[in-house]
Order: sequence, then structure tokens, then C-alpha cells
Amino acid sequence: MAHPLDPLFRPRSVAIVGASSDPNKVGGRPLAFLQKGGYRGRILPVNPAAAEVQGVPAYPSLADVPGGIDQAIVAVAAAQVPAVAAECIARGARALQVFSSGFGVGAGAAEALQRLQRMARDAGVRILGPNSLGLFNTADGFFGTFATALDGAWPAAGGVGVATQSGAFGSYFFGLAQQRGLGFSHFVATGNELDVDVADCIDFLVHDAATQLIVVALEGCRDGRKLAAALHAARTAGKRVLAMKVGVSQAGAAAAATHTGSLAGEDRVFDAVLRETGAWRAGSLQALVEAAYAATVALPQAAPHTAGSQGRDLLVVTTSGGIGVLAADAAEAHGLALPGIGAAALQVVQAIAPLAAGENPVDTSAGILGDLSAYARIAGVALEARRYDAVLCYLAHIPRNPAHWAQLHAPLLALRQRHAATPFAAVGLADAAITADLEAHGVAVYADPTAAVRSLAALLPMAAHADPVGVAREAASATALEGPLATEADAKRALAARGIAFAPERRVHDADEAVAAAQAIGWPVVLKIVSPDIAHKTEAGGVALGLTDEAALRAALPAMRQRVAARLPHARLEGFLVARQLQGGVEVLVGTQRDPVFGPVVTVGAGGVLTELLGDVSVRLAPVSHATARAMLAETRVAALLRGWRGAPAADLDALAEQVARLSAIAWASRDTVAGLELNPVLARPEGAYALDALVVGAPAPTGEPA
Repeated sequence: MAHPLDPLFRPRSVAIVGASSDPNKVGGRPLAFLQKGGYRGRILPVNPAAAEVQGVPAYPSLADVPGGIDQAIVAVAAAQVPAVAAECIARGARALQVFSSGFGVGAGAAEALQRLQRMARDAGVRILGPNSLGLFNTADGFFGTFATALDGAWPAAGGVGVATQSGAFGSYFFGLAQQRGLGFSHFVATGNELDVDVADCIDFLVHDAATQLIVVALEGCRDGRKLAAALHAARTAGKRVLAMKVGVSQAGAAAAATHTGSLAGEDRVFDAVLRETGAWRAGSLQALVEAAYAATVALPQAAPHTAGSQGRDLLVVTTSGGIGVLAADAAEAHGLALPGIGAAALQVVQAIAPLAAGENPVDTSAGILGDLSAYARIAGVALEARRYDAVLCYLAHIPRNPAHWAQLHAPLLALRQRHAATPFAAVGLADAAITADLEAHGVAVYADPTAAVRSLAALLPMAAHADPVGVAREAASATALEGPLATEADAKRALAARGIAFAPERRVHDADEAVAAAQAIGWPVVLKIVSPDIAHKTEAGGVALGLTDEAALRAALPAMRQRVAARLPHARLEGFLVARQLQGGVEVLVGTQRDPVFGPVVTVGAGGVLTELLGDVSVRLAPVSHATARAMLAETRVAALLRGWRGAPAADLDALAEQVARLSAIAWASRDTVAGLELNPVLARPEGAYALDALVVGAPAPTGEPA
């Protein structure tokens, strides 16, 4: 079935507007590369000053080009692009690559881009760029790019597809990966993303049979939900995604209005999206290359993401105790577990090698040097003892000694064959021939143990529970919040009507009403100020806890009014809330924030005074299911308290997860009217979970269409 981006990636004919006879110029390089790559489609250079360009007949204008045009590469000055694009569209081109840059400066630049965008959209034409480095497709020999990386590193065909915003970043990754021996299906640099963005390209690669691994490089994103949906599609299709995202920023000025906003900056949200869609985020360019190498070598080529492992348990077999410790440290840093092989299996191991020690890492010791086939037998015992999701073999200098390697070679490869669905990595020093032999049998070879562990971690599924992005998620049932909700009392009333559970409370205006309320709901009580101008009442002196009788409550009212007026003299004071003070339980933050890229996100973590001190939160796109809400809670350090710490009773996790799921659904339904919601804290008790405070931040009034 044809993909909407086929005219871009698989054109049957390509016109090059601005074609040059100089293969070192931007307009000459794609023509040279297309010929070198053996492109079988029609190449149509357009140059008014030449009848022939690099041996190919040229045409003075697009109007003179015979036949149809699938794609046009535009390599002219920025000022000429709109007119050239209009000609391309008039000639029936279905896709445009715009290499031209310089649209971000000068009077009328933005308007010119908008005209180009509208023109293409009205005609159903897809645009890559402007300021795009171009793309290549090795299967079809289509090299529509001017990338200098191809000068010294012509790509071998393979299963890696690259989608990058930055051409410089992506092409450098390509060069490093090509040196590491990776083969490529496609490469595309989206540039300024006037139309086609990285999410579109991910979707194309998901549906491309030749692509088994997708590598993504991003600086930013305009449509976060679209990106998340593309990443979910890759996960569903069994295609691993490795991502590099640079840049850390906050979610916007509205973030300062809630604790949630200060904790859920754009980078943290992006990280959460990658986790929940099963993508692995690289911390460096080298880590990205090494992980891509491991994926192409150590994972089965058919459905690499779903084959084999489903967890994150690593087996380390080493000939050195010190390297084993180093590998164990790296495993913990990258979220891998090292469960032991068990006492019974260790006994079998020690029968093979009496000096062997440790259940994982398993240290064979140097006592096996007399018969290195024992190494493979020990690893086999460990792999039969329990199910591991990845294996790291430290071989040290064994491959450099012909006699030693002759003993280990066949048994090690036989072991690899018996566990073909499990990723294997070997750490050691080996020559090119031995390295190639191991790689051919599905063993990734590294010199650095830490890099090997990190790369294996990149191949294994993320532990985070994920809800699908799409119709099911967007059908979350909730009624949108409307109207001003300036005070805690207003917020609680609206949220309670939508299923959020609160401690019993009443709004009052004087001491007599307060005492009556306390007697009705039961002592002890909490007294809070009600003001549309005070978001965080504790800092303003607007909260009094542990009021156990009438005298204490009557004294607290005037004292609070005076204290708040002294600290915030311009704040409007509209009465008080008297709430039942619940005893026991764990305080949890549950909040949402409207991220400018990804829309509503939900955050959970330690609540009360510990919220920003610990900064320990789990983040997901809203809305979330009950199961995902429980998974989020389990990811935080407060999870230990919720399970019952030092003999304390466990909290009602189902009730707490229901609060999270309900608030996230409200946030999604209110995404056009609400910038943030916060329940801080929610008191999770052995029976039930009750929000003690609520905050609703309205969306700012629109200021016009975004650029």
C-alpha cells in the first residue's frame, strides 16, 4: 500500500531546479549522488544556461520538462523559492525538497513561508524543508541530498532509518555509524519543517519493510501528540526507536503558578513520552551510535522490539571480579537488574570451575585458562538457571590468543545459537576478523564494559506502563471545567462534581459559622484562608492545623486574617474553609500541566512540603488509565511509603490511582480552558485517598495565531 510520503522517499522522477555542473555545489551534489547511487528513475536537471548538466540533458525551465514530475529538488536562492514552488506545483510535482535557507531573516520572510505552506497544502503537495539537507533511500538508489558526509562514507544498505531535524547532527551520526559498520535504509533531514516533520518520517519508516531500527534526532517539536502517536506506532510494529533530544527548557510562564509546572519542564515531559512509547533516549552522540550498533547486531532482524526479552534482567559472566563490579555499577545506572543464578546453579558452576564465585556477575576466575570452553559451559548453566533478557560476556584478551580462542570459539557461538532471541554483547580486544565473526553470529563487540551495558539497556523494553495515544486515550470520559475557579473552594466544588474525593469541609465567613461547621464535620479541623489572589496559602500564613476545640478555632480566625493581611496587603480575603483534619496516610502530589508541545501532562510524586524539595515525580501524557496511574506511583520514591514503611499500614493504591486517572481525564477534557490542575496533597490512607487542597489555573487568553 502506498504511503503519503512515497513521492518524497521513492520518486519515479525528480527535477533538480538550480542544477549545477559543479558536483561540489549545492545544486550539483544531488545530481552527482543520484548517478553514483544508480537511481533508476528519470533525472531532470533544470538550468537555463546549460543544455547538459553532468552528462544529463538539462531543460531551461520546468515548463520545458517533458512528462510527469514526482518530486522537485529546489536549490535556488530563498527569494526565488515561492515562484519556483508554484511552477513545480503547476507541473504536477507531488513532493518538494527545499534546500534553500535564509527564510528566517528579512522583511516578509514569514509571510513568504506561510504563502508557500498554503499553496502546497491546497495542492496536496508535501514539502521537506526549507533548509533541508535532503534524504536518501539506499534500496532505490535515490540520493536526493547535498550531504558532505557522503563524500567519504557511502552508505551500505541495511536496516537503520534516520529521521533528524538537524542535517549537520544527523549526517555526523551517519558518518560515525557508518564507521561502526551500520547499514542504512533511509536518511532524512527535515530542516525547518514547514510541512513534513520528524513524526511524519517516523510514520513512513514504521511502514517501510527495509527499516528495522529508527534513529531520531530532535531539537524541538511543534506537535507533541503527533510525535507520540508515531512513536507508539513504531512500538506496535516492533521497531525499536533510539532518540537524541537536545535542549532543556521549562514549559512556559504558566508553569510558575503550580508546583506541577515547576517540576514538569519540557525536557522532563519529552523524556516521559519517550519512556512511555518504548523509545530509548541517548545521552550522547557516541551512546546513540553504540546503541544503534547493538540493535543491528544483537537483536533478531525480524521484529526486533518484540522478539526475545520482555524485561530488564542482565546476566554478566566475567573472568574478572573488578570488571564484574564495573558492569554491575553500569547496570544499576541504566535501569537493569542483576538477579542471581541461585545457589544450586552456583554449585554446578563451581563443579566446572572450583574458583568461580558470585551469582551475578558470575566470576569464572582465571582458573579456567587451561580449558576456556568452561567459560561457555558456565554461561550456559547460568542461562538455564533462570530467564535473562540480555547477556554480557567479558572476554578480556582471550580473542587475542589463538589457542585460547580456539577453545572458546565454537562453544560460545553454540551457546549464542541456543539463545538466539536474547541480546548478547562481548567485551574484549579482538581483531577485525574475530569481531566480524562474532557480529555475524549476533554478538555485539565492545572494548568498554560500560558502553556495552548501556547499549544492551537500550535494546530492552522500557519498564514504564504505556497507554495508547489515539482514539482510546482521547475518549477519556470527563466534563470540561468552565468559568472562573479563582479560589480553592471554587476549585474543590467543580472537581468534586467530577469525581475527585475531598476531605469533608465547609466555607464560612465568621467565627460562629466556623464553629458550627467544625461541630458538623468533626474535630480536629484545619482552617484555611479563601482568596482568589493566594495560590499557595501556607507561605502566606493562611493555614492553621490541628484545631481541636472551639476556643482554638475562634482564636485562629482573627489571627489568620491579620497575618495574611500583613504579608499580602493587596490580597482579597473572601472567608475561610473549615475542613476535617484527617489523621495518618501518605501525602502525594497529583497535578496536571498543559505543556506547549505535548498538551496536558499528569505528574505524581511526593506531596505537601516535600514536593519541590525532592523533585521526585513521574510524568505521562494525559489522560492516563488506572493501570498507568499505578505504574506512575510505583516509579517514585514515595512508593515505599505507600506500600507501608517500617510497619505502617499500606495506602489504598486503587483509590489513589483513581484520583490520578480522574484528574488526568478532567485535564484532557479541559485542555482548551485550563492551564494546570493541582491536588497537593492527596492524603493516601489505608482506606481511601482524599485531596486536601486544590488549585485550578485558567488558560491565558489567546494572543493571536502562533508563528
